[in-house]
Amino acid sequence: MYRFYCQDADFSRPSVVITDTHEIHHIKDVLRLKKGSLVQIFNARSQQADVVIEQVNEAAIHARVKTVRQNEETQAKVILACAPPKKGKFEFIIEKCTELGVDVIIPLKTKRTEVVFSDDKWPGKFKRFESVAVNAAKQSKRSRVPQVHPMMPLPQVLQNLDPNGLHVFPSLHHHPKHIAQVLLKADKQKPVTIFIGPEGDFTPDEVALAIKHGCVPVSLGETVLKVETAAIASVALVKFLCRN
Repeated sequence: MYRFYCQDADFSRPSVVITDTHEIHHIKDVLRLKKGSLVQIFNARSQQADVVIEQVNEAAIHARVKTVRQNEETQAKVILACAPPKKGKFEFIIEKCTELGVDVIIPLKTKRTEVVFSDDKWPGKFKRFESVAVNAAKQSKRSRVPQVHPMMPLPQVLQNLDPNGLHVFPSLHHHPKHIAQVLLKADKQKPVTIFIGPEGDFTPDEVALAIKHGCVPVSLGETVLKVETAAIASVALVKFLCRN
């Protein structure tokens, strides 16, 4: 069944209206769906509904709600704070980590971060990143689109960590514990924050600052991973080892 995202859809009402131009184009011009087509819509509140299209026009898609399901979160929240790599690979990270089930994505500014999203360019970047996350959520049948934050400096992210959460800080500074050892002992109900550094890794001062704020320094293994590989592998490990 085709799935579409309608952020503010209120499924307590008998019908919903899709006004997003991208979704209208996809329904009307790409898939050429007509009146009577059965599709699925999900919103920003982890709800999804089977609906029947009743009207298709240039400005809106009107659909009648048939069944509604509230998807409950069964795993702890996963936050990825990742320094964006070069060559536009941050979109790839967003896509794959969305498929894996990440809940929050924070572009991380460190001392060695080479790709910086300035305030004036952020609205355009955010629109693109949000689109990537929405499409990945649709494709993977997720009921929630991860929240993408503006770029934040490492000290700011550290200062706002959940005091009850687990915060893993992989780097190449010869940490004795592998990330899997830490995750296996984690409380499955508590949020997990994953920090992924830039191509030049975190500096020793940044590692020390993270430890000061309660982060657990870990290794990702003997090989040196690219940023995108480290991010995807870490999220996959969290989702596998911290599942209920």
